[in-house]
Amino acid sequence: MKGIRALGDRIAETVGGLSLPTLGREVELPVYLIHNSPDAEDYFFIFDFEEFVEQSRQGWFVRPKLRLWAGRSDFNRRAFARQFRESFAQEFELARAELARRPEAKRGWFGGLPGFFRDIAAPSLPGMLANLVLLVAVSAGTKVLGQILPGSWTQQKSDAQKLEDGIAETRSKVDDALAQIEITLHMELYRHAWRGAPPGRLTGVDYDAWPLPNYVRQHLEDGTSGSWW
Repeated sequence: MKGIRALGDRIAETVGGLSLPTLGREVELPVYLIHNSPDAEDYFFIFDFEEFVEQSRQGWFVRPKLRLWAGRSDFNRRAFARQFRESFAQEFELARAELARRPEAKRGWFGGLPGFFRDIAAPSLPGMLANLVLLVAVSAGTKVLGQILPGSWTQQKSDAQKLEDGIAETRSKVDDALAQIEITLHMELYRHAWRGAPPGRLTGVDYDAWPLPNYVRQHLEDGTSGSWW
């Protein structure tokens, strides 16, 4: 609680007159949902951060747009939302840690953050910056960052309460949006998901989709999650 209060004090200096970075052009962030077995709830994620990281390194606060590929979509959406959020936060932080070891300048979502974003990326708030990126990625493209941020950040409350409410509201918004996100079925993932079981519905298949990237195919049999960038 002391850590939250101290961080609330720092954030309070910027939240009052919040100066938000301008989001750049939209960059697709592909995510592949891979089923380990015919069990609808048995899956993991592969996040393709390559383009997103590259654009962020060039100094733009790019507007990420999630593109979710899967072999089936009949899983529990609320459980999926929570698992997706937690997995994304883990892989996002790993990407930031890897970039921190590189000598070149880092900007955008991965470095050179203004005060407010630097504070919510602090170790005392694990996953908070990743959740904010997710919130942008699942929000309508016409919204600006100030409209996407939880109202709790700017309401008249104590600094600690404002921060706690902002964290809870951000996670809630992300989970609600992820639970309704559009899922596109890929035939290669479809065949993999239903292997050894009667095939499911083909509703939502993109028959014109490009073949899966090689790095995704490599994961189909070894059952390991992660990111590619």
